[in-house]
Amino acid sequence: MSSPSIAVATTRARWFAPGRAPRGAHVLARRGAKLGSVVELEDVGIDEAELHERWRRDRPIVLRGVLTPALARHRADVRRSLAFFDRVRDGATWQDELWRRLAVSKEFEPAGASVDLGDARELEKVFAHRRGKRRRIGLDLYGKLSWISVDERDVSLRVRFSFGAEALMEWFDDPSRAVHADAFARAVFPECAVLDGNRALLALVERLLARRVRLSERIVYNNAPGGGAIFHHDAEPWQLGVAYGQFAGETAWFALPKRELAQLVASLAKSPRAKKSFGTPKRALRALDREDASNLARLLNETPALARALVEHGAFYRLKPGDVILMPSHGVDDVCWHSVFALGAKPGLSHSYGLFSARRRRDDPLASARASSPGGETRLST
Repeated sequence: MSSPSIAVATTRARWFAPGRAPRGAHVLARRGAKLGSVVELEDVGIDEAELHERWRRDRPIVLRGVLTPALARHRADVRRSLAFFDRVRDGATWQDELWRRLAVSKEFEPAGASVDLGDARELEKVFAHRRGKRRRIGLDLYGKLSWISVDERDVSLRVRFSFGAEALMEWFDDPSRAVHADAFARAVFPECAVLDGNRALLALVERLLARRVRLSERIVYNNAPGGGAIFHHDAEPWQLGVAYGQFAGETAWFALPKRELAQLVASLAKSPRAKKSFGTPKRALRALDREDASNLARLLNETPALARALVEHGAFYRLKPGDVILMPSHGVDDVCWHSVFALGAKPGLSHSYGLFSARRRRDDPLASARASSPGGETRLST
C-alpha cells in the first residue's frame, strides 16, 4: 500500500492553450468554459513517510489502482448505477428507482419524499426509516438527487445521503444516526463496498489521521461530458477530509491547499478592481470565502491563465477507474480546494465520502462552529 508506484504526490504535465490541443491531450472544458488542455508527462510517486507530511500541509494524495480488484467484483453494480442515472435523465423518478432497488430489502421502509422548490438543482429527496428486529433504529434517512449545476448544458447528477432536517443541520448534532444513513447508501448503491470495504485504503487513512474513522455524508456522482464541480472546499463541521473514488469514466482535477490557491489567484489579479478584491494572498484568502465574488468565480473557473498556473504548480491530476484521491481538511483556511472536469464521451460514476472520527474528538476540525455550507455544497457556484 505504501509503494511509491501507488501513492502519487503530483503529476508532471504540460498545459496547452484552448484550440491547440495535441493528440492525446485532455481537454478541460466545463459548461462552455474552455480552459485549455493538458498532456501528462509522469506521476511523481512518494512513500508513506511523505504522505503524512502532505496530509499535514493540506495537499491531496492520489492512490493509483487501489480500488481495481474490488471494481472487478462489482462490475454489474456499477453498470446498474450508470443505467439508473441515464433513466433519470430520461424522466424516471428517483423515488421509484430507489424502492425498486430495495424491493427485496426488509431493512428499510418508505418515509416520504419531498422537493425543495427553493433549490433549483434538487430533483427529489426520498426518505426512509431503518428497521431493527423489534423497532425502528434509524429515522428520517434520505437520499437527495440533484443536478450538479443549474446550467442546462450540464446533465451531471449526484445523490447525497444523510439524515434529518437539512436546514437545521441535524447531521451535525446527532452523529449516532450517521451510521444508518451510511447503511442506507450501501443498500441503494451496493458498489459502496468498493470504497468502504477496502481494508488497505481504510488502514492508510486511519494511519494518516491517527484514529479510527467512519465514511459518512456519502455522495454518488454521475459526472457528464462538459460537466463537473467548480472550485470549492469541504471544510465542514467535524469532517477530517474526503475520500473520492473513481468507479467508471475519468475525471481531471485541480487540487491544492487553499493558501497556495490564494497565492496563485493573487498573482493573476491585473485590474484595479481585482487587485483591490484579491490582489494579495491575504485578500485572496478572504475573497475565496465570499460566495458573491463573481469576478473571482470567473478567474477560478473560466480563465485559462489560472488553469496554466495550476498545471505548472503541480496541481493537476487525472483519475481513472480504480483510483482514489484523498483531500485533507483541517479548518476553513487549512483545507484542500478542488475543481473537477468530466473527461470522455459518456457520463462516469464515482463515490465521495467524508472522513470523520469514529468517535468525536475535541481536535476535530470546526468542532465548535458550524460551517456555512453544509454537506459539501459547491461554493462560488455558477
